[in-house]
Amino acid sequence: MADGTPVRTFLLPHAVPLARLLLLNGRADFFEKWARLFAELHDLGFALAAFDWRGQGRSGGKPANGAGHISSFDLWLDDLDRLVPWACAALGGEVLLLAHSMGGHLALRWLADGRGRVPALVLTAPFCGFALPRPVMAVLAALARRQVRRGRAEAYAPGQKPWGAHRMDRARATILTSDTGRFAEEGSAVEADPALAVGGVSWGWIAAAETSLARLHAAPLERLATPTLMLLAERERLVSNRAARAVAARLPACTAETVPGAAHEILREADAPRRFALSRIRAFAARHAP
Repeated sequence: MADGTPVRTFLLPHAVPLARLLLLNGRADFFEKWARLFAELHDLGFALAAFDWRGQGRSGGKPANGAGHISSFDLWLDDLDRLVPWACAALGGEVLLLAHSMGGHLALRWLADGRGRVPALVLTAPFCGFALPRPVMAVLAALARRQVRRGRAEAYAPGQKPWGAHRMDRARATILTSDTGRFAEEGSAVEADPALAVGGVSWGWIAAAETSLARLHAAPLERLATPTLMLLAERERLVSNRAARAVAARLPACTAETVPGAAHEILREADAPRRFALSRIRAFAARHAP
């Protein structure tokens, strides 16, 4: 990237693509976790590009303690300044963005800040706010800013831990997906390659997330005319659907739809909600691909 940080990239071309997609995954994600989705999208006619965000997967930028950390979400936006043109060049044409959770937040920030343009945007369970009550988040954000000032930005926030067995327990599975097989793939990938592991969030990540959320909601979203499909999880417990719908209402060309039966990782869900979402994505991409 611009500062020399290496970022791992992935390409899956298609001979006659329905559309070209650049996938922006969520916090702590990596390619291996989404491998089956890549295959499904390719079978549906998509050419794909993807990458591990800096600080995640096999990309550089991880702190020594393994925490999910970033000093500013703007670093990721700077990376997108390079990665979107890379994907267009690598796949031979303009790309649509398919952005999940934190990736959805960053896609919206990148477009709303006027850093670039794409023909269309698909958001799945976008991070437009935390599921926790706002008063709780306000206190946590204030504590995070204080810890950052004290030089503890990379330290784990309360309740956050390094990668461990707790990451694969039933409680976390319930939040992410009802498909036990797909859920287990994450743990199997980390077991095979421990370098993929990312722990809980740092104080710095929380402070940076709150700053970026404020900038997203202050952005002139009403001017963002990019055709957008926003898919929300009916059983969402990780991010705020209310905040996402508020963002959707401000976007002039956005269609928001709830995926029945889905938890947060809509595209790693059981067959019925996943197929519902994929059918919507394919139809949307067919309409808006250049």
